[in-house]
Amino acid sequence: MDPWNALGTANPLQTALVGLYAAQLTGADEIPVAFEMVTERAARVLGLTDAEYGISEGAPASFVLLPAETPAEAVRRQVRPRYVVARGTVLAETPPAPTRLNWPGEPPAEVDFRRS
Repeated sequence: MDPWNALGTANPLQTALVGLYAAQLTGADEIPVAFEMVTERAARVLGLTDAEYGISEGAPASFVLLPAETPAEAVRRQVRPRYVVARGTVLAETPPAPTRLNWPGEPPAEVDFRRS
């Protein structure tokens, strides 16, 4: 699945998480930087221009929609992309997969692992 990493899943969030752990950069201000490294900074390294990368009028409508409110939440929770869109065409869609906890003595409850 990942031509650059035999153990990878071609998911940049996995790369960010492993990099954060390996470099011991788990501070609140460091996690969003790792997200930027596998998104915006990676695009710059590839030489993508503003017209080729980012959300703007006239851009090619290629993006990954993550079900997370912040970059840090996306990395921490290792969210699966909700949609992968390339040039305006939906290539992949992942329906939400709720997690249900069954604590002894409590009714079953769905959790999303978000911090309140």
